[in-house]
Amino acid sequence: MVDWARLLDSLRVPNWVSGKNCTPGRVNIQCPLCGDHSNHGSFGIDKGDYQCWRCPGCSPARALSLAARLPLMAAHQAIKDYTTGSVHSTAQERKTATGKILEGIPGGALEQPHIDYLHQRGFRAQQLVEQYGIKGTGPISIWKSSDFRLRVIIPIYDLDGNLVNFQGRDITGKQELRYKGCPVAEAGVHHKHLLYGANLAKDLDRIVVVEGVFDQWRMGPGSVATFGTSMTPEQVSLLTRWPEVVFLFDPEDEAQEHARAAARDIAACGNKVWLARADLGKNPKGEPRDPGDLTPTEAQELMAELMRG
Repeated sequence: MVDWARLLDSLRVPNWVSGKNCTPGRVNIQCPLCGDHSNHGSFGIDKGDYQCWRCPGCSPARALSLAARLPLMAAHQAIKDYTTGSVHSTAQERKTATGKILEGIPGGALEQPHIDYLHQRGFRAQQLVEQYGIKGTGPISIWKSSDFRLRVIIPIYDLDGNLVNFQGRDITGKQELRYKGCPVAEAGVHHKHLLYGANLAKDLDRIVVVEGVFDQWRMGPGSVATFGTSMTPEQVSLLTRWPEVVFLFDPEDEAQEHARAAARDIAACGNKVWLARADLGKNPKGEPRDPGDLTPTEAQELMAELMRG
């Protein structure tokens, strides 16, 4: 069987296993073939097929290629990498967390290639090591039979500060998977049940919600990341522990739509919720900047403004 949920998460493709238009035993996406906006496409957990309620569908590799913007051969390889003989899947794991604490993760001290990569992204490596415990892997790094070579390893903690998962970010720009997660069988809690940085903000009354880890690094403590624009019920439920929640998602329509949907659910619980649509300017390519593109000074000033209300 293919662990579609984990594969799609690793490629940053929004996916759902429950909710509107979702079918038991399938992992749903917005179909990349027919301009779908309501999760009509789905991958079968057991059969490994791809179907769409609105169009004839296609092969799972082609659907993945289009959804993740991967070359077709890379999509085939990704499916192979996430195929397992186990009947357990991430979609199932999202419903029941194991609660296991990890005793160790791959990687060691950052080497110069990791430091250079982070510097190019505008981060001070030593600060991230001290604040978030990041590590680095070399050209050979096999952990629990999975290849994590040449990545920045990002530990993921639960609300109480227990190490329960991790991700590895490619530093070469050449690997097919930019992010590679902890093998499902080894993870204590699926990362889509968690909010990155929550352990550093659990005592606050207000929280700023961003999409990715690099966004959270830039905005700093007091912000949490949802590992992509789509949010699981577990993440939404976790956000309700803060009396005041501010969403700072990327300016794209899809990201804003996900933020609005989550905001409605959180507000229904009695929390105060705001959607921040700050104009962060343009990047060198002329595209709207996201929080991860800000300079440290810009991020500090914006964070202070958002936390003031």
